[in-house]
Amino acid sequence: MMRHWLTNGTAVLMVLTAFVMPTATFAARGTQDAPKLLNLYLGWNIFDTDRTALANWDVVVLDMDLQWQAPERMRELRLANPGIKLLAYVSAGELADARALGDPTSPSFHLSQIAPEEFFMHQPDGRRMQWWPGAHLMNATDLGPAMSGQRWADALPEFVARELMSTGLWDGVFLDAAYSDITHFFGTNIDPDGNGTANPAASVNAAWRSGMSRLLRNMRAALGPNRIIMNNSSASYASQVNGVLFENFPRYGWIAPFRELQDSLAKNASPKVSAINTNTNNVETPSDYRLMRYGLGSALLADAYYSFDAGDRGHQRTWWYDEYDASLGRPTGPARFVRASGRSDGSGLWMRNYQRGIVVVNSGSAAGTIALPGTYEKLRGVQDPRSNDGGLVRSLAVPAEDARILLGEANAVVIRQSAFRNGEFVRVYDAEGRQVRNGFFAQRDDGPAGATVLAADLAGRGVESLVIAQKGAVTVKTPGERTVTFWPFGRSYAGSLTIAVGNANRDAASEIIVGRDKARPSDVRMFSRAGTELARWTAYHPQFSGGARVGIGDLDGDGLREIVTGAGPGGGPHIRVWKTDGLTWGGSFFAFHESERGGVSVAVGDVDGDGRDEIVVGSGEGARPRVRVFDFRGTLRKEFSLGDTPALNGVTVTVADVAGDGRKEIVVGGISAF
Repeated sequence: MMRHWLTNGTAVLMVLTAFVMPTATFAARGTQDAPKLLNLYLGWNIFDTDRTALANWDVVVLDMDLQWQAPERMRELRLANPGIKLLAYVSAGELADARALGDPTSPSFHLSQIAPEEFFMHQPDGRRMQWWPGAHLMNATDLGPAMSGQRWADALPEFVARELMSTGLWDGVFLDAAYSDITHFFGTNIDPDGNGTANPAASVNAAWRSGMSRLLRNMRAALGPNRIIMNNSSASYASQVNGVLFENFPRYGWIAPFRELQDSLAKNASPKVSAINTNTNNVETPSDYRLMRYGLGSALLADAYYSFDAGDRGHQRTWWYDEYDASLGRPTGPARFVRASGRSDGSGLWMRNYQRGIVVVNSGSAAGTIALPGTYEKLRGVQDPRSNDGGLVRSLAVPAEDARILLGEANAVVIRQSAFRNGEFVRVYDAEGRQVRNGFFAQRDDGPAGATVLAADLAGRGVESLVIAQKGAVTVKTPGERTVTFWPFGRSYAGSLTIAVGNANRDAASEIIVGRDKARPSDVRMFSRAGTELARWTAYHPQFSGGARVGIGDLDGDGLREIVTGAGPGGGPHIRVWKTDGLTWGGSFFAFHESERGGVSVAVGDVDGDGRDEIVVGSGEGARPRVRVFDFRGTLRKEFSLGDTPALNGVTVTVADVAGDGRKEIVVGGISAF
């Protein structure tokens, strides 16, 4: 049961010593992709510190007085997230004394004025019923006296439509205290018809359910078919609303409320917004990651919305978690019970597949291990890295009353600052040769298939450009600017190109380095993002027909970039290092045995975290697939093999921070997806 009052001047001070708040990345959700998030943000105002963060939720419940107290901030939320749904908190079954103490122009005060004494529920001696101090039970039955032809079930829907929905600020209403069994909370000394005698408990509850059901019918008629109606405190009305909140889940058990949640979702009107609220029982422990995961995983099993906060005295939090950023898409099948784990009540290990991952929940009392239907990837998190270490798994051990979200092969990865062939299947490795995430098809929908593409902030202004190299031409697309296309080696050359970007001349912008690939001569040229040529040179013998592959980085940590070239097919796996003006910078070396004639691919980046970039190379055409990592002197630092079957077209390498942890990984293409 949710409790909420408006209190002026109430301050909340939280000292969070163990809670690391990651940066929320879904600034405009509203896609119905999982995880779907609900925030019960109930209080007097929207805190300044929460204005931006709150827009990351799909559904936000705000007290109805926020339309009077902070309408501009509500509009800010909608501007930041056009898909957000804002629901007005109103109690369907109780009225707090604090409502009558509000400003005479506020919705709270107006609500108090439509409730004469006859609309309250009384004991036989005439005293109002209350379970929580200061909050009085309304007589939602049709047994009490009507005032001007109306009862509470008539007056409240009219108020919501007239005072709240008419403002255009709300997408619907959240109705708290929509009980189905009031004697459970308020006792049996209840006189709904006002005749001075307590009615039998069964008849009281039946009359209440009938009246609350009529209230909800009236609410739908008043609000229309497109407004969201959500209720708390009972699933009895699931077919009349869009969603039911299951508060304090799973404090009072797991299997029964979970089944009730599933049943509610089956009955809800669309859009279905039934939700779980898991909370820390009014203890400020946002770092209770196990409890958060347990509730979130349970919500995902049902494809429900999820809320996690401090409880009925702390429904005003913007706690964000690594798991919230796991874009899972839509479910691809129902939740499946795998096996019992410590209990015989239907609890245990559960699983549900999504488009881009899988959720596993252990609702049992003992740890359990589950075999997975393939290779999955753990999240890589900053809050609970022991649970979210980014590892690849084919089976999973899950502690009792816990859950895990795993990513599948289809989970999207964004590669930035490094070139790749659009649509190519790639795998991701660390410098030790450990595969650190599932393979995936590196694809950008805004670039042509098969082209070499590279996304980077070329101008240094925080705006990402897309560089496309295909058929001898380089195209630079920047939002808000004219698209630039140029031909680095003249319009007569329509062959392959290799590209890299980096700051080559100390200004704010990055330059584009282009190599002629698989062609004679092995020219390298450097251009501005506008297509102006800045430098040119030939990397290998003028008669060499394999061309040059290029990379750029700071190899010695002095703040200046060097350009690295690798010989294309037809020559040995030769590496050279240049200054950005085309003068030789360091020595040259063979990355593999000089007898190999398939050339070599090259990339540059800091893959070991030492603050200096390394030279990463992939073996050439027809060679056994291998990756090697060198320092700027040509000293071999690391190497690993990708199998014994020769790679017909060679191995391609890219260096990028795909994990988002500030450390670059090695992205390898040219290998089979199977």
